[in-house]
Amino acid sequence: MIHYAEYRIPNRTSEFAMHPFDTVLSAMHLESSLFVRMKAHAPWAISFDSGGQARLVVIARGQGWFTQVGHVPVMVRQGDCLIIRHGIEGILGDTPDRVAVPCWQIADHVTGELVAFGGDGKACEFFSTLFSFDHSAGEPLAALLPDVVHVAMPVSDAGRMVSILEQIGAEEAQGSLGGSYVVGRLLDVLFIQAIRTWATSEGNIPGGWLAGLTHRQLAATLHRIHADLAYPWTLERLASGAGMSRSIFAALFKSVVGVPPLAYITTWRIYRAKLLLSAGHSIASTADQTGYGTDIALSRAFKAATGIAPGQWRRANKANPRLDGARQTTARAAV
Repeated sequence: MIHYAEYRIPNRTSEFAMHPFDTVLSAMHLESSLFVRMKAHAPWAISFDSGGQARLVVIARGQGWFTQVGHVPVMVRQGDCLIIRHGIEGILGDTPDRVAVPCWQIADHVTGELVAFGGDGKACEFFSTLFSFDHSAGEPLAALLPDVVHVAMPVSDAGRMVSILEQIGAEEAQGSLGGSYVVGRLLDVLFIQAIRTWATSEGNIPGGWLAGLTHRQLAATLHRIHADLAYPWTLERLASGAGMSRSIFAALFKSVVGVPPLAYITTWRIYRAKLLLSAGHSIASTADQTGYGTDIALSRAFKAATGIAPGQWRRANKANPRLDGARQTTARAAV
């Protein structure tokens, strides 16, 4: 398991230098655990139930079929990845109609080892690891992801993924000092690469903030917003910066991002407030850093967005810090 050094809330200069997508990933505090290499020979099928954690599956060699209840089976090939959200069940096998053996029966509490199972037919080798992350910090990304993300890697990216897998295998085989830490970091790279490839693939770019950040006419505006969320943005200022009239800018923004510009800013201010509160900042300090000025103004906006006051949210977050079963962490960065 990997624990990272804490980041302070960045200043305006560092925020501007960091892409909003990167800051969300940073704030999520990804932690990998229970890493298993599997080599399955046909006939075979394994069922996954990740419980309270997300799962990443990477096909290293061969191919298989992944089936989620109620969905059409999909073929996965060498280099392809599956990101399976917490609580989602699925079956991976050499054909879509096999009776599956539960994952825990094959590799219960095994980590870093090669586990072989199945028959004596054609082989498929894949890696599986569980991930935990800070739920509050991951909200912007989690809201865009389907229950199962199938990343069909292009040849160039598939080669990179397999190369990382080979590095992981080498680290496990050598047993060198710091090997488990290196493996954990490489697993994080796999997860991030899978998300990045999926989000930027043609036809896969979801709506919302990622769509705005990749839009030719809106990207610069969104970067300015995220670089200084506390700034007293107005529709006039945003439209002027984008070189458009207010009406044209507002219509374009809503059609691409899905919400009006000022509503978008409010959403991200509340997100940043959650990170600051989790990091131990007072309500007054959080109000100042999110552009609300006073704790009363922040409390009003926070309750309108979440249904509860900031203090109540912080107490609940301390009691149940992660949806995905990991320890409570403080915010590394705020977008």
